[in-house]
Parts: sequence; C-alpha cells; structure tokens
Amino acid sequence: MADSNGQSRNELFTSDGLHVIEQGYKIWTQAVNGYLKSENLLSSKTGQVLVQVLGSGGPELTDGRASSSYLVWVNHKARLLVDFGSGAALNYEKSGALPDDLDAVLFSHFHVDHTNDFSALVKGLWFTNYDKKLQVFGPSKNQEFPGIKEFITALFNHDSGAYAYLGDNADPEQSSQFKIVPIEIANSSSNISSYAIGDDVMVKAVSVLHGTVPALAWRLEIKGYAITFSGDTSNENRALDLLAQGSDLLIAHNAARENDPSTVARYLHMMPSEIGRIAAAAKVRRLVLSHRMNRTLGHEVETTAAIRKNYQGVLYLIVTDRADDSD
Repeated sequence: MADSNGQSRNELFTSDGLHVIEQGYKIWTQAVNGYLKSENLLSSKTGQVLVQVLGSGGPELTDGRASSSYLVWVNHKARLLVDFGSGAALNYEKSGALPDDLDAVLFSHFHVDHTNDFSALVKGLWFTNYDKKLQVFGPSKNQEFPGIKEFITALFNHDSGAYAYLGDNADPEQSSQFKIVPIEIANSSSNISSYAIGDDVMVKAVSVLHGTVPALAWRLEIKGYAITFSGDTSNENRALDLLAQGSDLLIAHNAARENDPSTVARYLHMMPSEIGRIAAAAKVRRLVLSHRMNRTLGHEVETTAAIRKNYQGVLYLIVTDRADDSD
C-alpha cells in the first residue's frame, strides 16, 4: 500500500512491515472491490463453463461469509455443487440456478462448514419439479468419521435419521419424487477415481490429508476445461500435485497463514507457500484462494509474497463472497 508519491504507508502495517492492520485491510478491500463484478462468478471459458462461489468462508460466525460451497455451470445450466456449507442454500437461490438442472453434489469431507445446508437442499427440492436421481459423492468412512453412506443414513434413515421424515428420498425401496444416490470414493492418495456425469462432464477425486478426517480433492473436466478444488488439506501426501496437473483453475483453501502460529491450522491446512508450490508444479493457469478464515485476513501481502516465491500466474484472493473473473 503506497501513497500518491509511491511511498509505502508504514502506518498501515504492523511492526514487521508485512502484516496489514485492520484499517489497512479495509482500505485494501475497498480498492479491490472496485474491480469486482456483481455476480459471484469466479471463472468461465467462452460462456461454456463457469464456477460460482456460493461461500468462501469457514466455520466462524464472525467472517461475514457463507461457508464453503461452489456451483458449477455448464452451458448456462447449474449442474454440480462442490460442498454445501452454512449459508450456501440462500446463495444458491440468489444465483438464479434452476434446481431441475442439478445432477450431483460432490463433498470434500463431512465437517459442518462443508455440509450443513445439504438437508435444506433436499427439503427444498420437494417444492420443485425435481424428479431424478441426485448423485451425492463423498469419501468413505474411517474409525472416527462417517463416509457418504453413513452421512446420508444419519440424516435420512427412516428409523434413526435426524430428518427421518425425508427418508423416502434416500430409500430405494420407497416411492418418492426423487432419489438420493450416495457414491462412495475409496480412501486412496495414489489412485484417482473417475466418474462420468452425463456425456459431457468427468469428475475425478483423490484422497488428501486433512488431519484424521477422510477428505477428497476434486477435479472437473468439462469441454476441455479443467477445474480443481483442493478442499481442506495440508497436502502432506502431495496427492493434490497429481490431481491439479494442467488445471485451468485451481481453487485452493487458504485457512492457514504462512508459518501460522496455530499448530492445528498447520496440521489441517496448507500454508500459502505450499499452495504456490503446487500451482507452479502443476502449471495451473489461474489460482484462487477461498475458504479464507479470519486468521488469514489482513495477511494478504504476506500470503501473496509466499505464493509468488514459486507461482507467477494469475492469482485471486476472495475478499468477499462477490468475486469473479470471466474470459
């Protein structure tokens, strides 16, 4: 941040000269917002493929954002959801998506800030003309966390589900307007699983490390365009390196600062330097930082510097849930 003479405004930084104080962050946000459009659109390619951010926050109640969720449009139809955290249902409605176009939901893992609004989605589909199979992908279970099948059972089982009254939609033996079809991805960091959705979308997943939580990173290949979603991961197993190769867009979760003082943050999430290393090694065309928890806000200069040590491509940091870029 500089004054009209190009000199650094030192009063906007902490004593280390890297971290921006609250006033500086507000000025930076206002300046960047002037270049952002109003439709939440994050990337597109000649109008065929577009990613819309429904939520770029985490689990906090003080970040002013919906939790993680992304809506993928193909030829002007909202076909896929990647995660569906708190607040995503409202932003899904605001997006203008037609529920009838939805083919699948891809979950990265089963933390609340990635899944919370899914039950609301299922209930909401009752009030539409939705009458097909909703494919719901997710990781398999381990000793501590459920997999996709256990997650659906816990929500909708007729006898024990939290929302048992919606159970017909998850029971293949019962008649219902539409069906939830859970598809379990095996926990493997060395094998990439691939699934076709329709005749024009290929989704791929690989297991990534997120503490003890079974977690997936996702790659979507659509009309010659590749989009990779890191999900939450430390990437200690480097599984994301392989999945992201040649991606037109990598959406990486920025929930930890560089050398974050929180050992938990470093255990669960990538630091910016790791994000930059991956983007460079994978030859990613564009990089977007999302899932920006409060501990990363105000550290944009530091974060950018850490990424730029390796990655010189196009970089975006989502400062609100209203960021976009389009070709």
